[in-house]
Amino acid sequence: MTDRSRPLTDHSDHSDHSDDWYLDDEFWRNFGSLMFNADTFARGSQEVQLLLDLLGEHPGTVLDLGCGPGRHALPLADAGLKVTAVDTSPSLLAQLEAALDGRDIEIVEADMREFTREQAFDLVIVMWTSFGYFPDEADHRRVLDRIHDSLKPGGRLVLDLVGLEYLCRHLQPVHLTEYDDGRILVERPDLTADMTRLENEWMLIDGDRVHYHSFSHRVWSAGEIRSLLAQAGLAVESIHGDYAGSDYDLEAERLVVIAQAT
Repeated sequence: MTDRSRPLTDHSDHSDHSDDWYLDDEFWRNFGSLMFNADTFARGSQEVQLLLDLLGEHPGTVLDLGCGPGRHALPLADAGLKVTAVDTSPSLLAQLEAALDGRDIEIVEADMREFTREQAFDLVIVMWTSFGYFPDEADHRRVLDRIHDSLKPGGRLVLDLVGLEYLCRHLQPVHLTEYDDGRILVERPDLTADMTRLENEWMLIDGDRVHYHSFSHRVWSAGEIRSLLAQAGLAVESIHGDYAGSDYDLEAERLVVIAQAT
């Protein structure tokens, strides 16, 4: 991962991304306010309600892996669930802790490849494409094995991903977003490695400074993720295109998978 702040007049090349970009807390400090704002928190509350309705029952204990600043952990706690929130970013977890306001959420700083708690949870959620960070394919299976071990018998997993089918149809080579505070984000995504990885370069223009980051993320088709889950003893119950339970098709913006520990 590269992360540099420098004047706009500096046009020198930046180096390739680090395999451990997700462990670089500078990334979350620079870009976290773009990804986690009032609008995304409001959507998080709506997503939790829709998801609980989709599941058909309210679990007692929930593990939120890759929880960030609590977009889903906070409304889950508001719904009366016992929540454990896990992330690697100290700055994002500090934001979650500051927002607790009396809520009883267990906050754990840990890598999802390592965290496990034997048969402790009715539900594990990995939301907003927080699954897929690792360059080593074995690490994704490792995470799923940890999840399986952490679920109670019959417990359920929800994976919220961006699907390969959607990316193939809608991916734009350059995307620009202008924010109300004057910042501009330029994104340059590209599907590589036989369309199994999404490489992305982000350039955040903030006044006369520019922050650069590049990162890589694994993407799966619906069939591929079904097969990977089965290998970890997680049987897919359903695959949806959103939290309301819509069909997953070429127009679906999300790939929401519900699986059960066998």
